[in-house]
Amino acid sequence: MTPTHGELMVVGTAEAFAEAGARLFADAAAAVQGRFVAGLAGGSTPKSIYRRLAEPPYRTSLRWDAMDLVLGDERFVAHDSPDSNLHMIRGALIDRLDHPVGGLHAVPFEGLTVDRAAAAYEQTLKDLYGHETLRPEQPFFDICFLGMGDDGHTASLLPGQSDLLDERQRWVLPVTKGRPESRVTLTYPVLESARVVVFVVSGEGKRAMLDAILSGRDTTVPAARLQPQGRLIWLADRAAAGRWAS
Repeated sequence: MTPTHGELMVVGTAEAFAEAGARLFADAAAAVQGRFVAGLAGGSTPKSIYRRLAEPPYRTSLRWDAMDLVLGDERFVAHDSPDSNLHMIRGALIDRLDHPVGGLHAVPFEGLTVDRAAAAYEQTLKDLYGHETLRPEQPFFDICFLGMGDDGHTASLLPGQSDLLDERQRWVLPVTKGRPESRVTLTYPVLESARVVVFVVSGEGKRAMLDAILSGRDTTVPAARLQPQGRLIWLADRAAAGRWAS
């Protein structure tokens, strides 16, 4: 079977899942001579990939000082909160490296409202990009990892929220409904400005949604609506892939 949307990579073990994600990251970095910009997903699924990147050979072979790491979304909580994606990424990857990364770009929190934090983070990304508007010939991300919920959400682009899903001008938006806590999320224009997008999907609970997207039965959920400039890869374990594993 061939997916109707992107490429599918199925792995058989948790170790293979982490290695495949790390290899995709390393291959994307090797293709870039200057600064390397990577988007990182939160949640539990990509954690093993980040931990693998902090181990040999990636720990020593990658040019960490020439990288900028950007969060695809974040809960609007303090940076040291266990609920923070930044906290997870630091523990799994950043704090385990021998040298600091060139730039770790976090959503600001202290003394801000969620609206002001989203606006400040958008300006941070524009400063990193070097332009106020996205250009087709200059993708923002060299690689962007994204997760997918069993409801088809990605980053904090949530089903049924047209103010998030239909936005084409703003790069970053506050998310104040649909989840217990407020969040800040990147929008489609900047997530799609990527040479490679990798959806990381694991577990039987994601199987039905992944099957609906890969088969083309559901093109309306947020993950299915993403149309990156470059490659789109679905990295899935066998539990999530289901019938696609064969």
